[in-house]
Amino acid sequence: MRVIVISCARCTTGNHPSTRFCSGCGLPLGAAEADAGAALDALGPYEAPEPADPDANRLIRDLVARTGLEAASSGHGWRVVVPLELDRKQAVYIGYLGIDPAGRSIVSLVSICGTANERDPRVLLQMNARMVEGHFAIKNLRCEDYFVVIQNMPVEAAATIDAGGLVRRIALTADSLEDRLTRGRDLF
Repeated sequence: MRVIVISCARCTTGNHPSTRFCSGCGLPLGAAEADAGAALDALGPYEAPEPADPDANRLIRDLVARTGLEAASSGHGWRVVVPLELDRKQAVYIGYLGIDPAGRSIVSLVSICGTANERDPRVLLQMNARMVEGHFAIKNLRCEDYFVVIQNMPVEAAATIDAGGLVRRIALTADSLEDRLTRGRDLF
C-alpha cells in the first residue's frame, strides 16, 4: 500500500496529508513560502504617544534619519532597509510601541526572520542569554507566528545611541536566522 505525503515547499520534509503545518520547519502546508507582506504588521497596533510626550515622533524620525539608510514610512512607523553582503537586504521596522510600566515612551526596532517552528525556540532562547542588543522573540503577524529580532528602548535613549550601528546589528542577526529558516531566500 502506497503512503501519500505532502512535501513542504520550504524544507521538503514529507508530512501526513492531515497535517496543517510542516513537522520540519513549521511552514503552513500548501504555502509557497513565508508571507513577506506580514512584515508590514511588525510594529503591532498603533498606540498614540501621550500628550505629555509630544517629542516621541520627532525623536523616532531623528533616529531613523541618523541611520543613514534608505527609509520609508510603513504603517505607523518606518521601514529601514539595510544592505548586507551577497546582495542580501534586511528590513528593520522602527516605531512607537507605547508606554512601559514606569511611564516612559518606548520605541521598538523589529526585524522579521521567518515563520516560527517548534524546533528552534529553545536554541534562540539560549542565544538570547548572550545577546547584547536585541533579542529573539515570536510575534504573531497576520495570524501566523514569526521569529523576530526586537529591541525596545525608552524614546529619550534613542537620541544618544549609534542609530546606524544598532540597526545594522539587528539586521545582521535577523538575516542570519532568516537565511537558515528559508534555506537561503531573502524575503524580509
